[in-house]
Amino acid sequence: MRVIFKLLVIIVLLVGSIMYWFLSQVADSFSGTYNLIELVSTENQRLYIKSHTWGVTGDHQLTVITTDEEREFEIDTTRQIIFNGLEPFLYKVSGDTLFLNLRKKIEIPKGFDSNWIIVQREVDNPTMINLKRNQVLKDI
Repeated sequence: MRVIFKLLVIIVLLVGSIMYWFLSQVADSFSGTYNLIELVSTENQRLYIKSHTWGVTGDHQLTVITTDEEREFEIDTTRQIIFNGLEPFLYKVSGDTLFLNLRKKIEIPKGFDSNWIIVQREVDNPTMINLKRNQVLKDI
C-alpha cells in the first residue's frame, strides 16, 4: 500500500510539474514580445519602429512609428503612425527620409512631431514579394 501511495505521489508531482511548465509557456505567449528598431537621420534625428507581437502562435502584431524610444509602448493615435497586422510594410532610410512600401497608405497624424520626411508607396502583393525576395528594402 505504501509503494502505491509513493508511486501515486510521484505521478502527481510529475504531472503537476508538466502542467506548470505548459501553463507558463502559454501565459508567456499571451504577453508577447517587443521589438525596437532605431533609425537615425543625417541630422541625428531619431525615429523608432516598434512592434508588439502576441498570441499563442504569434499571429497578432501591432507596429508603430514614433519618436518615443521606450521599448514597450502605449498606443497614441494622435502622435504615432500605427499599423495593424503582420509585416505591414517594408522600409528604407535615405538621409532624413523614411520610405515605406505598404499595401495601403495610411494617414500620418497631425501630432506626429518629427523632422523626418515620410514617403509612402502603395504596392501590390507580387511587388511586395519581389522587393522582399530581392532584399531591396528591410522588413520589420
